[in-house]
Amino acid sequence: MSGENPFAQWDSANLGPTSIYGALPSGPSNYGLPMGFLSAPMTDQAVGAASQMQITTFHFLSATHTVLNSTIAGPQGQKYFTIATHGVGHTMIINEQAGSTRGEAVGRIEWQKSPCVSLMGAVARQTAGQWLHWSGDRKYRTMTARGKEYSWVFNTGMFFLYTAGNSPSEFVARIVKGQGGDGGVVSLDITTKAVQSGLLDVCVLAAVLFVSGRNLD
Repeated sequence: MSGENPFAQWDSANLGPTSIYGALPSGPSNYGLPMGFLSAPMTDQAVGAASQMQITTFHFLSATHTVLNSTIAGPQGQKYFTIATHGVGHTMIINEQAGSTRGEAVGRIEWQKSPCVSLMGAVARQTAGQWLHWSGDRKYRTMTARGKEYSWVFNTGMFFLYTAGNSPSEFVARIVKGQGGDGGVVSLDITTKAVQSGLLDVCVLAAVLFVSGRNLD
């Protein structure tokens, strides 16, 4: 494949999220939310609400133990995405639930000194460092997707995604790096609300970047 961006013709401002999300929530789950990030202390009511969120878990599976060549399975083992890396040049994100033949390339990472990312309908082509840019104190990364701003917080080896600009911040998703013993290299826990808002593929792209071991800046 050439070095040209195959998504140059997409107008992310005019395209909505791809409708692929038939996943059912796996049930309530409780997370240790890193309190230091929140712009205001969470009340007992807010903590209780967070523990009752509907969460769906997706697993990144790889026979070669790398997120850069993996498949992403949801409830009942259904395949949702394939991550395919060609040499050292680029990684493609393939939506296995989209397109007339079930398998549409929707995202791309171009691995270079400053990696570039693009995601159909959600992220216009830009460097990874621009899309996931550090806060001034480098305590979290800010991300804009589908017209809204979010923050990625790193805590105890996990990556937590929260809404930004509201108080208290709302939990959106969590990325956990696996041990790979059963082929699972990463798990993604995401709220049903976030899936319905078109953030599943966004979180998949972020997970690949975070767990790739590559420099994002």
